[in-house]
Amino acid sequence: MLSAAIANLFVVGASMATLPSPVPAPEPRASLSPIARIFGVFFSPKATFEDIVRKPDWVAPLIVLFLTGMLLNVALATHANWIEVIKEQIGKNKMAASQIENMDPAKRDAVYERAASQTKTIRYVRGVIGWPLALLFGALLYFGVYRLIGGGRVSFLLSFVILAFASLPMGLREILGSIVALLKDPSAIDPENYLASNPAALLPPDTPAWQIVPLAFLDVFAIWVLVLVAVGFTAADPKKLPFGKSLGLAIGLHVALMFFFTAIAWVFS
Repeated sequence: MLSAAIANLFVVGASMATLPSPVPAPEPRASLSPIARIFGVFFSPKATFEDIVRKPDWVAPLIVLFLTGMLLNVALATHANWIEVIKEQIGKNKMAASQIENMDPAKRDAVYERAASQTKTIRYVRGVIGWPLALLFGALLYFGVYRLIGGGRVSFLLSFVILAFASLPMGLREILGSIVALLKDPSAIDPENYLASNPAALLPPDTPAWQIVPLAFLDVFAIWVLVLVAVGFTAADPKKLPFGKSLGLAIGLHVALMFFFTAIAWVFS
């Protein structure tokens, strides 16, 4: 009996020795730092947005865009010749132009001065609240398009984060525009098209606004943003939003906005 028990112990020990060792659980992938995400959007967007959707955070891109927006608007407010800008803008509106022409020169100059001062103030305000409002409104539109039309499983917060990071190329555009504004002749600065990154920059100054708007939507940086938006939403829901579908939704919204703002410009021209 004793020998049989000892034999059983050896058998049990041998069987336990042959059991496979438990496989350790994979460690959770370390999230990219905010700075790494910012640079990753430019150099490795697919992997970066996959990391962003795992742990959404909007603080870093919003800070960057706030700073670039302030830089641009301060540069334009302090260096553009706003009297000439106002004259060009009024000249594109037939009703406003006819009213100005009927004024005596002193009163006309006062109108130009007052409008220039108000426009400069608006530029400073735009530098503070411009990007937060633009991202909130844009995220709402993208959330509606990708959730209701695309059927994607995305939230408003995730839509906001994706758009914030995808808009970083526009921050680069603002940095380049600030440099141009500081170096360019003040009378040659166009505050609404401060960088020649779209076909509208090739049009003469007296071109009606409704003809400028659609060409301004063909901006190189804006197209870059659309591609990044598509990459971001694909990373959020690859099954429901493959890249081709995601890009089509982004372009469709962009075209719809182009027609909307072109129509508004035509009505008020």
